[in-house]
Amino acid sequence: MDLRAFLHTQFLVFLFIVLGSLDSRAAVDNDSPLVPYEIKFADVTFQLTDVTRYLVQTELKNIQADKSNLRQQLDKFNLFLPVVEPVLKEKVVPDDFKFLMIYNKYQSSIETSTFLENGVYWCLDREKADDVDLIVNDQLDERKHLIAATKGAAICFKRNQVLYRNWASTLFSHLADKKILTLLEVNKKWAENPYILLDTPAYSAILQFLAYKIAIEREFPIYKPVEQKIVYEYPYSKGKTLNKIALDLKVEPETLFEYNKWLNSVKVPESDCNVLVIVPANRYSEVRTFAELSRKIGLPAKDLGFPILKREDKLSKTKSKGGVFYLINDLEGLQADMCDIPVTMAYKAGISVERFAEYNDIKENDLLKIGQVYYIESKTSKASVPFHVVRDGETLWDISQMYGVKLSSLLNFNRFETVQRLQRGRVLWLQTTRPKNKPIEYIEMPDEMTEVEEMMVAGQNKNLEKEFILDDTVQTVEVKSSLKDVDLSSLPLSQEIGKGQQSQIMNKNDLASTKQELPKEVDLSILPLTKEIGKGNQQSKVTSKKEVPKEIEPLTQDIRKGNTNSVNLSKSIDRKQVTEGSVVQDEEQTVTWNKQNSTKNKPYSVEVADREENKNFLKHTVKKGETLFRISVNYNVAVSELWVWNNLTSTIVNVGTVLKVKR
Repeated sequence: MDLRAFLHTQFLVFLFIVLGSLDSRAAVDNDSPLVPYEIKFADVTFQLTDVTRYLVQTELKNIQADKSNLRQQLDKFNLFLPVVEPVLKEKVVPDDFKFLMIYNKYQSSIETSTFLENGVYWCLDREKADDVDLIVNDQLDERKHLIAATKGAAICFKRNQVLYRNWASTLFSHLADKKILTLLEVNKKWAENPYILLDTPAYSAILQFLAYKIAIEREFPIYKPVEQKIVYEYPYSKGKTLNKIALDLKVEPETLFEYNKWLNSVKVPESDCNVLVIVPANRYSEVRTFAELSRKIGLPAKDLGFPILKREDKLSKTKSKGGVFYLINDLEGLQADMCDIPVTMAYKAGISVERFAEYNDIKENDLLKIGQVYYIESKTSKASVPFHVVRDGETLWDISQMYGVKLSSLLNFNRFETVQRLQRGRVLWLQTTRPKNKPIEYIEMPDEMTEVEEMMVAGQNKNLEKEFILDDTVQTVEVKSSLKDVDLSSLPLSQEIGKGQQSQIMNKNDLASTKQELPKEVDLSILPLTKEIGKGNQQSKVTSKKEVPKEIEPLTQDIRKGNTNSVNLSKSIDRKQVTEGSVVQDEEQTVTWNKQNSTKNKPYSVEVADREENKNFLKHTVKKGETLFRISVNYNVAVSELWVWNNLTSTIVNVGTVLKVKR
């Protein structure tokens, strides 16, 4: 055979192989998008080499090959996004972190990546959960509760951003073990660097996440759900089983179990977590109605009668731009639908977005609640009923929307300087301003209202005990169960507090037993309570003259005369000599009267300083599980400022410690 012919044949074979490989590569490129050499995340830009770009491309191809799994990821991403985005926006976390909510790959070492437990959101392992005070025990696992996990992850992101000074490092610290970050010297190389080079497969945690992000970003714009669904947080789930909730709301139990894997016990425990119900958009109003009818705690909404909603088809005909219109408290209203924002609501209502925001006491960029009816004309300056009793979780804005009264009017009527958190059971004034000499009133609402509901239907009410506290103090309420057929019209706040709501006012003699329940408005110095005789000493209680032992009588006379010298009385008291009602001790009783703790009036300058301090500072009582960092995040202040304001000497704060926080 001719050598030239042989070489020519070899060349043709080689040419066909090269062309075939190019065609196959072109086919791959058509199936999956080309990965760019630079990928932006938050405020940083990741730069890829040929090797790392190939790794991202391979991971992207694997994700797209599993069509079924990709579809499930898109379903959850679409369902959870309206819940997650407001939390990230509130915590000022970059929007790109939203791709982490259902992503759960974790790089445990340089060579291997693993998956976290099934149902865990935001790649939260137990260590991260402990750092942000998420509860993980035999009853519940807040890492698997979408809302609780999202709030915890947002705190974790903010904390790590302060630590690493870079959102890319924050991302890497969330996806990989700390040993890997130390080994690669991430904090040293990446701190405050807007361009980050990923030049080694050791960054596989970020490379795999970038591939996932590209896949979701490419598919989500063309994704169409089979059925649009909404995440509804069922607020009356405490003490119930999932099967009972499914029966009450008429939903599938399997769906409840799938999206509530955070629950490890049979019944929902007492916690901040509520059962999440996945509701089809066309059943949202129906399920919310079932939810209100099913609740057993607090006064039923059906007895309250507000807001008064009436579907109005005439309005929808006159406004041809779409939307479901209502008459809400005899005012025109429009129901918020999926993806509605103030701009779209104003467009449907035919008004400006500024007016829509003004009518509903919101901002133009606020997120709207799906299914909520918003006003499209100005609310009234006062409600149709004089009073309202605050229930669990209600805010001033909720109450203003419920009765169709302006938020500014509520503030004026109740002498609020700013919008503040409300205490359960507080009586709010809705028509007139509460007089200065009128006490702030509270109604102690029972946990279970079955008997109360039956009495409301029968028109019977139980006995009320009355007591008044002078000045701007408190009136507390307690339901008794002895007498019947009480005429409510003869009692204060009877008909005004809504159907069947009852008030009771305590006796002055019982104030000492309720000292711990009094709000901040109470001036304890005017109450007939026992006096404190020194910060570290015991309180001396004088009940009657007969109960004062003879041995202590000279001391009490000295104190009455105003003797401010330090007096120490130390005398053994035999058990037999102590009468009933006295304080019994085995050894000695010591009563010390300290000069600095005497009940003299403060100088005027000190009183002025105290008033100025109360005006500029809030007081926060440390609760179980709270840290200085968590308190600083909640009040949007720096830890160093808390340190200075409270003269702290340690980063550890004990439960019950009262901290000053600047307004």
